[in-house]
Amino acid sequence: MEQDFKIAELGENPEIKGEHLVEEVSAQEVNITHSGVHDVRAATVTMRQAGAHSVSADHLTIKQGGAVKAEAEKLEMTQGCLVAAKTQKANLNTSLANVLIAQEDVTMEQSGAQVLLAKGEVHMDQSGAVLLVARNVKAEHSGATFLIARKIEGDLTVSFGPRESFIFGTVAGLVGGLTYYLFRRLHLGR
Repeated sequence: MEQDFKIAELGENPEIKGEHLVEEVSAQEVNITHSGVHDVRAATVTMRQAGAHSVSADHLTIKQGGAVKAEAEKLEMTQGCLVAAKTQKANLNTSLANVLIAQEDVTMEQSGAQVLLAKGEVHMDQSGAVLLVARNVKAEHSGATFLIARKIEGDLTVSFGPRESFIFGTVAGLVGGLTYYLFRRLHLGR
């Protein structure tokens, strides 16, 4: 990838195409195709087969792309991947997120999340999460390993409910803490 753009040359509504690597972009609207950007800040960001380290936008759309961290009012992702995202609303379609924190609703269709925390409702269709915490969950053919929710509707397979999740977390915390304590004591005792 070439780094041949300077911020001043990109203009007000930059469109970054081809195999380019851009360090930083700040504009009203940014379209990124087949390129990489380190930091993007804009009202509207659209990424197609592109990647970014950090994205901050009112409306973020990712199609066959990914980002390490993202903050957006509204997140729409199709065949994409995120390491960590904080958003108001999210819509994931055949996508993955390691950590997704939403202030409102999340819709997942054939998607997955390691950790999904939503203050609103989570709609899942053929999707899954390792840790799912939400006010309400509506699911079809979906699953979660650890689930904490006020209300659950539909077909959701859960390995650990709220009580089991609490017990598992407590035991894992105690075992992890004891292991760390013993390791430190043995290691520093030499």
